[in-house]
Amino acid sequence: MYKNISINKDHVSRLKENHVFVKKALCCCVASLIGFSQYSNSASLLEEVMVTAQKQAESAQDVGISMTAFTSDQLEKLGVGDSVDIARFTPGVSLSGSFAGQQQQFSIRGVTQNDFNDHVESPNAVYIDEGYVSFQQGSIFATFDIERVEVLKGPQGTLFGRNATGGLVHYISNRPTQELSGYIEAEVGDYNKKRIEAAISGPVTDDISYRLSGFTSKYDGYLENDYPQKTYTTSGNGAAPLSNGGADLPGAGDDLGGDESWALRGQLVTAVNDNSDLSLIGFYSESKQSTGPYQATPTIAQVDANGNTLNTFRIGPNETREIIGPNGVGVDAWLDGDSDNVRPAGRTLYGYLDPDGNDFTTSSDYAFDDINTYKTYGGTVNYYLELPDGMTLSAITDFKHHDKFTTLDLDAGPQSQFTYLGEADIDSVTQEFRLSGDSEADGMRWMVGLFYLDIDALSIGGLSALKNSSSGFPADFEQPRVSYLETKSYSIFGQMEFDLTETLKLTTGLRGTNESKDYTFDVYFTIPNVDPNGWEIPDRDGGSPAVFENHIEDDNSENLWTGKIQLDWQVNDDMLIYTGFNRGVKAGSFNSGDHALTPELAPYEKEVLHAYELGIKSEWLENTVRINGAAYYYDYKDYQAARWTGLANVITNNDSTVQGVEVEVITSPIDNLDVMLTAAYIDANVEDLNLIGDGSILVDVTPTFSPKKSFSAFINYTIEDVFEGELSLQLNSSYQSSIYSNLSNFDSTEFDSWTVTDVRASWVSSEGNWIVSTFIKNVTDERYNVIGFDLSTVCGCNEEAQGKPKWAGASVKYIY
Repeated sequence: MYKNISINKDHVSRLKENHVFVKKALCCCVASLIGFSQYSNSASLLEEVMVTAQKQAESAQDVGISMTAFTSDQLEKLGVGDSVDIARFTPGVSLSGSFAGQQQQFSIRGVTQNDFNDHVESPNAVYIDEGYVSFQQGSIFATFDIERVEVLKGPQGTLFGRNATGGLVHYISNRPTQELSGYIEAEVGDYNKKRIEAAISGPVTDDISYRLSGFTSKYDGYLENDYPQKTYTTSGNGAAPLSNGGADLPGAGDDLGGDESWALRGQLVTAVNDNSDLSLIGFYSESKQSTGPYQATPTIAQVDANGNTLNTFRIGPNETREIIGPNGVGVDAWLDGDSDNVRPAGRTLYGYLDPDGNDFTTSSDYAFDDINTYKTYGGTVNYYLELPDGMTLSAITDFKHHDKFTTLDLDAGPQSQFTYLGEADIDSVTQEFRLSGDSEADGMRWMVGLFYLDIDALSIGGLSALKNSSSGFPADFEQPRVSYLETKSYSIFGQMEFDLTETLKLTTGLRGTNESKDYTFDVYFTIPNVDPNGWEIPDRDGGSPAVFENHIEDDNSENLWTGKIQLDWQVNDDMLIYTGFNRGVKAGSFNSGDHALTPELAPYEKEVLHAYELGIKSEWLENTVRINGAAYYYDYKDYQAARWTGLANVITNNDSTVQGVEVEVITSPIDNLDVMLTAAYIDANVEDLNLIGDGSILVDVTPTFSPKKSFSAFINYTIEDVFEGELSLQLNSSYQSSIYSNLSNFDSTEFDSWTVTDVRASWVSSEGNWIVSTFIKNVTDERYNVIGFDLSTVCGCNEEAQGKPKWAGASVKYIY
């Protein structure tokens, strides 16, 4: 139980049983593939990429898992700056999120989770150097000094410590070296962007190596805020001038979308003796961002006689009804502040119309350029020991801490209505042991292990009234929701590979997990005088200054199991065909999105995914063409379906099915030309969504942020002997079909398809130590929505965030 909890004010960690063990860094097996001193524009995409998808170094083409792997060189050529950028180039992967993209997570093959509450874990796991990232915000970070990224699709619950229902993404950083080496890179670009990244690595002694890397980056907001220069009407009859109730709010005119971030990572690797190695990794990252850069689109809700929302629509220029009632009769909106049912034609309930529609000018009375803060730090200890008879022991200890403070303008306009405020304080610790071995005489390889996880997640969220605040910060905190969830998970797992014949391999795996959760949910009445540096939630037994309104305590404990069985047929040296069954599970948990939450509606059940897959990995025409593809069918039981319902978010359990195909083609048809083409088709369905809550209307819907079709193309051509170096010309383009931002699939929440194209030119010196690049991202200046929330019954509008505009820049990198 908590008392006097204070976020941003030295919240005390509740971590228990934090045993410190160690394991070897995943170092030498791939470092030689992308050594800094060997950078070349002409490096082929067909190069063999070593991965650790099954906890051992293997060629990606030899692993019977649908995956996409990017090396450091490829990430640089693709212009990947943030962790989530890889979704554009990975078939079957897209993005969901909140806070206008400041928080994002992966959607893999229609498996997604659109609940932005901080205690909720994603069904698609993210790992950094084998350490699990338990918080959603941890999925988005600047990539720097990265060796490779592995995207594994389909359930991965057997070998990876945290059950990953839909798949996982693993980022592996560059490792320390025994030779002095490093790099420094500077980038400038539009919106006053400045970024510096650097790394240095070398020996401490003959047995100890170090690596220190980091970056600092800053750019201005790209969403221009013209408030309060323009005047808009605000009342229901459209006659009254806009008034913010007082003086202009300090910071109200700040542009949105800016970011100021920095991070450091330090590593030590030592050979303890001839048979064991120890790796220590520590990191810290911090990001200051603007108020969530949303814009308002006028929308209207359609309701039944009881006020239940049946659909919502983007409105035309002549729409004057506030809400569409039965038989098309106008109904009064419950939060617009007047008693009629008429809105200014074509505008939000408060008379606001965005100055330029879906372009990058807005007018927000609550816009600060550096108010949202995200901080993460932690460490990973890896130990590796060679045992007799070819066995190895690995131990991995990981700790992460994350806290955030976030705000956004709820109506995304000049009306002084409400803001949304949120804070989180999350600690996680994991401990894993793995023992592996093989018996070549019997054609058998095996791995067994133990895994422990402890997560303490404290989050606060709710509305805050701007009212007549002269400070520029919200005056009151309306009904803040305080959620505390402690999760403990224990697993035992094993996987075995059997060579049935010289070309046929059987893989079986099983994991058993016991997981328990303790949950506390509190709601308070209004708390006055919110402090922008963090607010204190008082002891609920004290009663002053806030009055306790709602209290729920609950817990659960359940035994879970995941497993796989698969056949790999190595047809020849250049072709692998695999087929198998995987069972993925994500434990049940608790809702926290509604201040009126009842004990009966708080818990939701586990979800179980039965995945059937057939895949091929192949190389053709003397290894100049690589074709990888997969077809799959998912039978999803009790899918944890997250749905936004006006001012609340709720997760329910609904059955679902997903079927799809994906293909990746890489070819180098002539010298110095690389082409990569990807395509994915996803047909996903969530069954019997309870549309209005009483069970009278059940509808089948499409999961959020799951495009039916997606394509990408990457073309790179290198010209040799240009100014004593190589000149590389590159184009990459991605297409995504329409998606829904809300599980209700209302008309106003459908986002149009988009195509985004980037171009890049890079020159590399003949020694490979100088790289000069210029680029234009989104060269056609495509306008497209990426994240949105349906607020049709609140402000007669939807909050919507757009992808970034055209962005040009240049960089210089020196490698030594």
